[in-house]
Amino acid sequence: MAARTKVDISDIIDSQTNHFFTGSIFFLCCLVLMVDGFDNQAINYTSAAIIRDWDMDRVLFTPIFWANVVGWMTGSLVFSMIADKIGRRNAMILATVMFSGFTYAMSFATGLLDLGFYKFCASLGVGGAMPMAIALIADYTHSKWRGLFVTGLFIGYSVGTVGGGFLAAEMILTVGWEAIFRVGGIVGLVVAGILVFTLPESVRYMLVQGEPQEKVHKYVRRMKPHYNIEPGTEFYIQEQKKQKGVPISYLFRDGRATMTFLLWFALGFSFVTHFFISNWLPILLSDYMPLDQVNRIKAMFQAGAFFGFVFGFLIDRYGIPVVTVTKLVGAIPVILIGFALVGGANYWVLMATALAAGLCVLGGTIGLNAISSMIYPTFIRSTGSGAAFAAARIGALCGPALGALLISLEVPIVWMFVIGSIPMVLSGVCALGLSMTVDVLHPRKTPHMEAAQEREPNRGAAPAHS
Repeated sequence: MAARTKVDISDIIDSQTNHFFTGSIFFLCCLVLMVDGFDNQAINYTSAAIIRDWDMDRVLFTPIFWANVVGWMTGSLVFSMIADKIGRRNAMILATVMFSGFTYAMSFATGLLDLGFYKFCASLGVGGAMPMAIALIADYTHSKWRGLFVTGLFIGYSVGTVGGGFLAAEMILTVGWEAIFRVGGIVGLVVAGILVFTLPESVRYMLVQGEPQEKVHKYVRRMKPHYNIEPGTEFYIQEQKKQKGVPISYLFRDGRATMTFLLWFALGFSFVTHFFISNWLPILLSDYMPLDQVNRIKAMFQAGAFFGFVFGFLIDRYGIPVVTVTKLVGAIPVILIGFALVGGANYWVLMATALAAGLCVLGGTIGLNAISSMIYPTFIRSTGSGAAFAAARIGALCGPALGALLISLEVPIVWMFVIGSIPMVLSGVCALGLSMTVDVLHPRKTPHMEAAQEREPNRGAAPAHS
């Protein structure tokens, strides 16, 4: 009996010839993040209008922002752990249906209680969809370009967030804030239907789970249509198979503890500034200008995420220090927003300042998100990304709270933005520590040596079952 030929699936992925297949996965994940971003930011674009319609103190809106963050935090962790059991594909579809349905329901809210409940449930799905998309595209892209593709996904997210701002600027004053939630819900459900018929499962996940080789062969043929799969060929992955116990515990084993904590703190501090601006900028600006201009300026802040792919390109070449510099420099445009408002700067200056702030705040955060998908092995990649998102949401909870506190204390607008920029500096310091702990450019030097294990054919292979 002839010996089986064993082939590392990483070699197939890195040499795939049917780039349309990976491109289609990238496009589908971008669609998910587009509606994810629209539905997530819809509450921020409509907040000033809702406060005016319901004639309420703006500080009382803080629990709605918290419901958003807590739901997102819970969803990112729960859906990621579910995905490591039922697959990236099914988890992503479920998350998309959830956030779309409850976003539509928000259009029927009549008070803070039901609005908060709907927003919490929608955010469970919003938080779950993003790490699924990141893990899926990371599993199918060439290792050399993984950071670029992951950050490129956020082009879709940016289309949703920026488009939502410009759409809100046109619709809220004419048809009301409710229409924004209805548009987001309907489009999201349509995208979920498309995913059911077109989204593939991760081939890496299938191997880790021990799926039959016949299923794996189908995906190999889609990546390399002319590849000759000889009888008895067995594909494997140089990582651990699914293991017993709580997956999150593996984030702290084999030398991963320090890098995990530094990643969490870097994201957490970044999210304090991120959510301070995202949640409160429209409400603060509404004291100075009409709502249509408010939402356009907020949209320009979100447009900074359009350049997230640049950070992926730079991270692939220069590593984590790219994020370190971005975070440290990013405090400057955040502070300038406050000075521009007090100085009576014109509309276009504010637009440019908001764009610069968004480039550093959001672009740098996207870079950290990409790093979270590069430093963990496949069997905990979803959990690693999801846990990082969940930990970061603790910082995100502080963003709305910081804004509410500063407003309650009647802190001058300039000092609000000065204080709001401080977490950016702290995020940069943590990113510096992370770069000293794990070298993304040279993964063989990382404490846990995951990349080296992937490339050594006789060490810890996890073949699928026939």
